[in-house]
Amino acid sequence: MKPSKLKKGIMYIALSFILWLILEYIIVWRGERFAEWISYMPWALFQYLFIILIFWFFLFVKNWSHKRVFIVMLIVLYVFEFLWQNFLLLNIILFIPGSILLIQLWGFLTFIPFWIVNKSIKQNIKLTIFYCLWPVLGFIMAIVMS
Repeated sequence: MKPSKLKKGIMYIALSFILWLILEYIIVWRGERFAEWISYMPWALFQYLFIILIFWFFLFVKNWSHKRVFIVMLIVLYVFEFLWQNFLLLNIILFIPGSILLIQLWGFLTFIPFWIVNKSIKQNIKLTIFYCLWPVLGFIMAIVMS
């Protein structure tokens, strides 16, 4: 791996890890559940890092296209979200909107850091906008479900 690609790969891992921590806190573990999250450490951190390294491998080592990495992302997303027993996927009514929300979240965590380190956000603006709409869809779903 070239030194510049290695540097970008390390930046990708760091940025992805920071985003995973922020989003996990905001979406799942804020407030009363924070102590529960801390009780899962360091295993939760290893899990986030493992997921990030899967995408790093296919994006930086294998140089796979976004489409191929997207397929990998879908597989990893559904495996982990079912392991975590995400209620959005376990409810037949919420499965499709929940899947769209999870694709936006995972796409945000997978591709946005990649495009940032490669300075290619503008080339991927439509997908960037789609992946960044997760707060809007999440808010709408929260209102509808309450």
